[in-house]
Amino acid sequence: MKRYRLRLGSEPVEFSAEGPEGVLDAWRSTHKYPNREHEDWRKACASMACDWSGKPVRFDSDEAFASDMLRHGMLEVVDAE
Repeated sequence: MKRYRLRLGSEPVEFSAEGPEGVLDAWRSTHKYPNREHEDWRKACASMACDWSGKPVRFDSDEAFASDMLRHGMLEVVDAE
């Protein structure tokens, strides 16, 4: 498993996951809207990330979302073990 850091807002969130797509579950565990359907949650996260960063974030798939989060520096790999 790899270790990741979500940098969005005031406090970074670190989590372990098989791949960067795990960011959605990690973010869900810290957010006040945890009961959304997965596709709605991904779209809401993309909107929040876009508002925060001013960068476009795709929400058509978990992979596209995670890729954009990594590319724009809002998600980073901390430990690749």
